[in-house]
Order: sequence, then C-alpha cells, then structure tokens
Amino acid sequence: MAPDDMVPYQYRTEPVKVDEDRLKKAVREEVPEIGIGKRLRLAHMAFARGMRVELAEAGLTFGQFVHLERLWNEDGLTQVELSRRVGVEMASSTSVLAELEKLGWIRRERGEADRRKIFVYLTRQGRELATPVLARVKEVNRTARRGIAAGDIAAVFRILDAIAANMNDKYPGGSARLDRD
Repeated sequence: MAPDDMVPYQYRTEPVKVDEDRLKKAVREEVPEIGIGKRLRLAHMAFARGMRVELAEAGLTFGQFVHLERLWNEDGLTQVELSRRVGVEMASSTSVLAELEKLGWIRRERGEADRRKIFVYLTRQGRELATPVLARVKEVNRTARRGIAAGDIAAVFRILDAIAANMNDKYPGGSARLDRD
C-alpha cells in the first residue's frame, strides 16, 4: 500500500502530517515574474546528482544510461535516430556508443539496404542491465517525490510539459523527436 502522502485525497483515512516549516519554504504567497528557469535548474541539478550517484553504483554514466534506456524501449534504432531521440549531438552519441560496445552491452551493424546506416542493438548483457538500473532510477524518482501527493506530482508533469511546449513554440530548434517518457 502506498504511503499516506501518495494516496489521493479522497481515499485517505488519516490526515496528512504537514511539515509547516518545509511548506513555508516551498510555497510563496506571491509568484515572482522571473525565476522559473532558476528553480528548474536547481531541481535539475539536485535530481542529476542523485542520478549520477545511483548510476555510478551500477557502473554507468548518465550518457550511457540515456542511450541504453532508449534502446530498452526501442531496440534497433539507427545511430542517427538514437542520437535524436536522446537529444545528444551525433559526435557525442558515437563516443558513448563506442564505450557501450566495448563493454559488450550493444552491437552495431551496417544496414543491408543502405550501408551508410548503422543500426544499434542491445546484447543479452545490455538487456539484463535494465532491471537493476531502472530500480536505481526509480529510487531517485521516489526520493524526488517524497512527501508530495500523487495529484501534485501529476500537476508537476502537466506544468513542465506546458512550459516545454510554450518555450518550444516561441524558441524552436530543439529535438522534435526528443524522448518524452
């Protein structure tokens, strides 16, 4: 069963304990006109720090993880498509893939119909990494969500998607195929 702070309000049996000091720090009466980017950056830096720690324990860098995670969901992409999906420049992606290949977690094959295309496939060892690595990633996410109601987390996702859409509408140029999962 989910902890009380993660259970929707209508299903709670006991009142949620609120840390008033923490709440005062987190909630402002007035919303400043600037500061979204700063708060996103601070949250991103803290989240990324947790990811780096957990991924290092699994023997991975963040760059290796994003490539593997996309392949766990969509094996057999071309190098170009994989690079686009993870939002990394082709040159950077190529060096990460070389590392993953050296570790025996992926293999690359030239296309038969078009020899210019290089397809990337997980090896058995690469597929077996998914369960333990994703368990660590879930732990980072659980830490980030601690003390926040499920409805509030859903609102954060909607808000972040709206911010990204607003910014991409006005300032296009990011990867349209960037993975959003």
